[in-house]
Amino acid sequence: MIKTRTDLEDFVRGSTLYGTGGGGPQEVGKRLLNGSFEEGKAITWVDIETLDDDDWICTTFYMGSIAPLTEADRDAMKALGLEEKSEPRPLVRAVRELERELGITFAAIIPVELGGINSPAPVDAAAQLGIHVVDGDLAGRAVPEVAQTTPRLGGLPITPMTSADAWGNVAVLRETHGYDAAEAIGKMLSIPAYEPIGLACFAAKVKDMKPWVVRGTMTRNLNTGRAVREAREKGEDPADAFARTAEGAVAFRGTVTVKNWESKGGYMYVDLVVAGSGTFAGQELKIWAKNENHLTWLNGEEFVMSPDLIQCVYASDGDPITNSDIKEGDDVAVVVIANPLYRTPEGIALLGPAHYGFEDVIYRPVEEVLG
Repeated sequence: MIKTRTDLEDFVRGSTLYGTGGGGPQEVGKRLLNGSFEEGKAITWVDIETLDDDDWICTTFYMGSIAPLTEADRDAMKALGLEEKSEPRPLVRAVRELERELGITFAAIIPVELGGINSPAPVDAAAQLGIHVVDGDLAGRAVPEVAQTTPRLGGLPITPMTSADAWGNVAVLRETHGYDAAEAIGKMLSIPAYEPIGLACFAAKVKDMKPWVVRGTMTRNLNTGRAVREAREKGEDPADAFARTAEGAVAFRGTVTVKNWESKGGYMYVDLVVAGSGTFAGQELKIWAKNENHLTWLNGEEFVMSPDLIQCVYASDGDPITNSDIKEGDDVAVVVIANPLYRTPEGIALLGPAHYGFEDVIYRPVEEVLG
């Protein structure tokens, strides 16, 4: 439960720490959630077991590239008349449109993933709608594609899927060929908005959603953000505090020497090179990202990879860094965390190296890689 502004900041920081370089910047999530906080709305979450099995639940989230806007983008937006926003909370609109499409009322929302936007924004939407938000999510991290979330492993239908953007554009996808097609259509809708759009999907009865929930992650977000802040206040290493609270490890420390990126098809692709410092001096870590960090190579050898989590934080204060913001010259620590829910053939096929085109890379669990 968020009772104070410090709680709010800790929660958003912790949410971003599990975003693996994606999931949105914490400044945006903080701004969204702060609105409900200032309005005095209750900001809390519940265990899914407290909900009635026949209650309706859905997920809602932002989708789109996290790449910064270019001057060409701004010119294209102006040509489309995208100058004055009309929808302050696209997620709220998307949920209401999904209710209208199905003729039902949702009792709760579950965040689709962890991240600086896609954890606090659904919590904010639930507060605005006056419904519950589940203490959990559908990935245990951030993922670039909604088609990679756990309901797919359970065969839950993704459609109907509704979308709304800040400019007032609303769409309903009633049927689709499959999960990947729904993902592609959602991404295409985000491209002319020139920023992530709000989506709502995976409408289901609570009893059908229960097996696919990564439980307790909203509470963990809050506790992790608090642990990093308290470590800073005590003069302790905040990256170590993050790793300890997340039951992970600091796998590398160094300075970003190379960042190359491109925005393509609604995703941000990033290549990073980090030159080691301290005990890692003389070593080099390469990171490949599709919105989120997915593969690493240590001194040219395959290292930690998805489905496990790879998160860069500022060495000085332990604050999480998204791939939109990371830049050459940043001193970072790289924290890695196991993600056992996806360690099935189906899960690895969905989130492992081959999914991103690295067919020759064989997934190895982070604890095996680190020895």
